[in-house]
Amino acid sequence: MNYDIHRLELHRDIVSPPGAVAPDGTVAIVEYESRVRANDLEPKAEDHLAGGTPVGSIPKGFYFFTQGPCGEDGEGERPLSLPESDIRDAAEAVWLESLWKEIPFSSDRILVRILSEEGDRIFQVFREIPAPSEP
Repeated sequence: MNYDIHRLELHRDIVSPPGAVAPDGTVAIVEYESRVRANDLEPKAEDHLAGGTPVGSIPKGFYFFTQGPCGEDGEGERPLSLPESDIRDAAEAVWLESLWKEIPFSSDRILVRILSEEGDRIFQVFREIPAPSEP
């Protein structure tokens, strides 16, 4: 799947309340780690997405961002399994955008938001980048 990558400024935190769906449709937020190192131009696929720990929020800030379909909506249930191969592909696409734009990531953290939107479930991948410098 091809992913469109965008630069995004979050003006407020995105919150995932424990055991509930947020009013904005957020079902869950999961934190992963990228094990791709700065000078590694041919990383292994599994290095793009490691771990996976539920967290409560995505902090406001600047990000590279993309999204993709996650499958059937479970009527408000927390997802039992995530499409990790698709999320890994999206994380790799975000990494490639960082290389292309020559914009480094601020950390190795990858934040994935699962969102219920109009009856469909989607995932969103966020990688924090530095704030743009003033011209």
